[in-house]
Amino acid sequence: MKKKLITGLLTVVACFTVGSTSFAASAATQSPSTTSVETSNVVTLADQISVPISLRVGESITVAGSNFWISGDYGGIYLNQQGLIIGLSPGVCTVVGYLPNGDTVLYTVTVR
Repeated sequence: MKKKLITGLLTVVACFTVGSTSFAASAATQSPSTTSVETSNVVTLADQISVPISLRVGESITVAGSNFWISGDYGGIYLNQQGLIIGLSPGVCTVVGYLPNGDTVLYTVTVR
């Protein structure tokens, strides 16, 4: 009877040992989930930013960006490559430039 009891206990201990080892092995071999969802705050390079500007004749403003040009035929402003805009005569035009991150900025200039 003692031999059967000891054999039974050793069998139970062996089952727990093998069971816990296989459990630890299966937990270690699981791969991480590939269906995680991430939120990104990255702005794409093709974005356009619109900024309204209102000036009186004779007023000036310096805007941010580089490689400025006037979109359209309006000649009522003075514009230089450093972003200085001076209102010369009443009207509306768009000044286009590029920001350092690659975005295009559109300044809608209204001269009153």
